[in-house]
Amino acid sequence: EKSELQQQLESVSAVKCASIVQEKGQNFSPVVAIEALCTMAKKSSFKLREDLFKQPHVRQLCKRVQEILKAPPANMDMFDISRAAEALAKFPDDARGDAAMSVGAVANSLSRLKSSDWSADSAAKLLWSLARYGKGEEILKHRQAVTHVVKELVRDKGRRVHDLSYEGLTHILWAVTRARFQKRTGDLQSVHTEDSDNLLFQIAAKRVIDEIDRFPVSLLADIIYTHHEIGIRNERLFRVICPKIVSKQNEIREDQMAKCIKAYARFMIPLKEEAQGFRTMAVVQKGDFLRPSDKPKPMGKKTFDKPQALYPEPMLHAKQ
Repeated sequence: EKSELQQQLESVSAVKCASIVQEKGQNFSPVVAIEALCTMAKKSSFKLREDLFKQPHVRQLCKRVQEILKAPPANMDMFDISRAAEALAKFPDDARGDAAMSVGAVANSLSRLKSSDWSADSAAKLLWSLARYGKGEEILKHRQAVTHVVKELVRDKGRRVHDLSYEGLTHILWAVTRARFQKRTGDLQSVHTEDSDNLLFQIAAKRVIDEIDRFPVSLLADIIYTHHEIGIRNERLFRVICPKIVSKQNEIREDQMAKCIKAYARFMIPLKEEAQGFRTMAVVQKGDFLRPSDKPKPMGKKTFDKPQALYPEPMLHAKQ
């Protein structure tokens, strides 16, 4: 159960949380420090996080969380560790520290732990955080950890995939995609997937289709572009998501919409509103002058106005 200070940090805004860190940050326990960083990472834009990181006490908090990730306390579970890694990954590069010493070491420990010792969401947050470091080169060094997590998720017909939150499902798909990139000097970038990766994407696609009405449209846009990056063409998934993206495009950022258009264009799947089809019957409505709704009513015998004389008698003019 969370302490009173943790609940306070969770309820305030990012700016207010930074002021509390300035006042009481020196006395924070590791769990409270992680809670403060999570609040600032969750309730702010990237621009605001850049401004917050310029403050000395926030910078000191980030360094402390880095030290916690390098040597987690014995009583700290994977849930808090993964939240700390995710919060650091949302801050600028200078706040993240050495990925190999912090998040990378924790990600490698997943393969040594029992599957019951970590949740699906915790693993998704860790791998997503690792993929955010640099230009994706850090997660390439930990492909074995990614493979281990994916195999655990798809085991038993993908039972643990359904334990993922919607955000966690999006994160794990993107992290797997980044881990399968093959970069060679002077060569085009390619993607080499494994059998378990394809199975994970199939199970994830089925869940998205089944729960499409509950998925946030921004996450649907991210899933579409992830399929584009890894090169998996799932036409049924794309067609199910299409009406959601078109109808709620105002809720999607411009860069996300551009990526969606790019993905649909690559796989030659139309991104448009659903066609209404042909009309099989004419609906007669009031005011439709091409097809009058009422039969013209008889007007009776027509009468016309006769011309009226200006004067009762003709006007005679005397000769000059």
